[in-house]
Parts: sequence; structure tokens; C-alpha cells
Amino acid sequence: MASVKILNKLCGQIQAGATYEDNAMIKLPFVSNRVNTSYDPIEDESVSGEGFKDIPQQGGRHVGVSGMSLQLDKISCIPIFEAAFGNNSTRVFTLGGNAKKMSLCMLDSVNAVKYANMFLGSLTLSGSANQKLMLSADLIGASIEDRAATSAYPSDTPYDLPFVFQEMGGSNGYVRVGDASDALVAGDNIKIEDFSIQIGSSFGEQFTNDGRGIETPVFGQEGFPEISGSFTVASHTTDQWLQWEEDHTPLQMALLAYKDATATVLIEIPRFVATVELTDDDKTKVKVDMKIGRNGTGTSYRNATMAFTSPVRVTVVNS
Repeated sequence: MASVKILNKLCGQIQAGATYEDNAMIKLPFVSNRVNTSYDPIEDESVSGEGFKDIPQQGGRHVGVSGMSLQLDKISCIPIFEAAFGNNSTRVFTLGGNAKKMSLCMLDSVNAVKYANMFLGSLTLSGSANQKLMLSADLIGASIEDRAATSAYPSDTPYDLPFVFQEMGGSNGYVRVGDASDALVAGDNIKIEDFSIQIGSSFGEQFTNDGRGIETPVFGQEGFPEISGSFTVASHTTDQWLQWEEDHTPLQMALLAYKDATATVLIEIPRFVATVELTDDDKTKVKVDMKIGRNGTGTSYRNATMAFTSPVRVTVVNS
């Protein structure tokens, strides 16, 4: 099991234009990968003299990281969720037209490396039994790194204990799934072994003749934003899942991770249909893939018991 990185530290905050929206950077307790800058080599394909190529020329610049894994806690998730969703209303996050970006600062043994204009390409929220809840982010950068003295790394950058899978159960947390026609209640509680929710923001790289760096990413340039998910029900005890698949029944889901009254994360998915597979484990389980769509437009909700149009909503309590 990976431990939290100590020698390399990373923090970030939401950026609007060239200014910061947040009062301070927030520490990101990442467990794998770091932000890097790399350049494409442009080969000289001509051969002259004794048949050796010349050294490549410097091509386009890539700034970013693929699959940067972070522990989910009540503080450090705020800038990540805002960058992914675009809408943050007092720590209630819904998907919308997104122009949000982040600034990051990485500390290593030599420099405090600063990155502005970092866009979130995708975000995955996941968890599995007896493990922590995790975030995995793909970041795309439109600005070159800025190296500074290590003293430039922010000194006061809080984060908190990570949420764990078991906190989506017990006396307060839960995982609930039911027909989208009625509000979810305690009778809809289910036991799952794992889950994963993926959000694709549609930001991407685009190069022009204006320099080696990418153009500032435009929301939607990689197609429509997409969201998908899956989870595994711990045991096959009812044919209800198969019936829902056969009837193409619109379902809804809510997952609440509850550490205490000051630290909760609620994930709500108002409408999806299930693709179901029974596993070949010794104890048969139900693998559910979620086909997720929007919950309406304007103030017209397909599932009126969850009064928002976003395909997913995340609410964080960090008082």
C-alpha cells in the first residue's frame, strides 16, 4: 500500500485568469506521480555524409501529469472538485460550462516549482473495501514551470485525515440505490465492495505556430464532457438488478462518507441505467456499469427528488 509522499510536496488553488480565487493554497496529499515538463523531439530525417542523423530539434512542450493520485479528505478535495466540476456553491459541486483552472506549487529537494494555468483533463473518484477513498487526476498545463527557492513553497497549507471506505456505512454513512421515481431512503441501503466514478472535462492540448506551448485549452474542444461509473454489489441475493436491466429502469444513487458531523462527502447521481454482470467468484457478486445522463435542463428535472440538472453532484462538509 502506497504511503503519502513526504519529500515531494504539492499544493494548489483555483485560478481565474491571472488572479487567484482562493485565499491560500491547499496541500494535496498525493501518493503517486508529480507534475513534469517535457518536449517533443522533432527528428531530422535527412541523411548526409556517413549516414548519421543530426540531433533532433526541440518541438512542442507538454506540462502536466497523468493519473496523479490523491487521498480524499475534506479540505484538499475542494480545488480539485472545483476544477473538475466548474461550479462551486458553498462546497456543493455541479457540472457546468467550465473555464476553471488551477495553480500548483511543487516542492522537491532543490526548487519550489510553480505552475500556473493547469486544466483538469479528467477526474476519477474511487474506493474499495478496507482502503482509502481516492482521487485520480489528469492535468494539462498551458504555462512553463517557474523555478524558485524552496522558501517560496507556501508554509501554511492544511489538509486532513482521508476518508476510508468503511465510512460509507456504519451508523451514519451509506450507499443507496433505487428506482428514480421515489426518494432514496434507508431501505435502499446496499453493500458494495468497490466503486468508481469518472468525469471527463473535455479539455485537451492544441498546438499552433505561435510557440512551443499549447494554446489555452477550451472547454468542449475534446467533445462533450462525459461521466461514467461502476460498482460491485457484495453478493447476489436478489434478481432485482437483472430486472432493472431488462426493464431499462432509470435508477438513482447516493453515497455518503461520514467521518463526523464536520467531515462528510455526499455523492449523488440522479439518473442512470444499469448494465449488469454476475461474477464467477466463489460468492457470486453483481458488477454494475452505470450509463449516466443529465437530470434535465433549466429547472425541469427528470428526477425531481434530486433537484439539480447535473449528472452528478458532490457536497462537502468541512466545518
